[in-house]
Amino acid sequence: MANPLPSSSDQPINYGEVLERVEGDVSFLQDLLNIYFSEFMEKRILLERAIEGNDFKLIQELGHSLKGSSANLSLPWLQKSAQALELSGREARREAARSALQTMDLELSRLKEYLETHPLC
Repeated sequence: MANPLPSSSDQPINYGEVLERVEGDVSFLQDLLNIYFSEFMEKRILLERAIEGNDFKLIQELGHSLKGSSANLSLPWLQKSAQALELSGREARREAARSALQTMDLELSRLKEYLETHPLC
């Protein structure tokens, strides 16, 4: 059975889980998040092109990559959105890919806002 979507009250990052993963190294986690943000923007550009060009294989690959990096950083909403993106690529559904990318944009903004109001240290 597939994992359920996080409830609307879920935080965009599971601090306890990710801090355990990085052995409590807040500075390292901040570095990882900065890398994630940068790579997300690079992949987002590629995704827009892939969606416009109906390159479903690339959509699937980029979705898979974002799903993994989101999971590694305990970002449940972004992970679920990336999973939807990956699936839309696998199923060659252009509008679903476009919708999943829009959701990822919203979730990335929500994460950034959360990090501003709930700093790591």
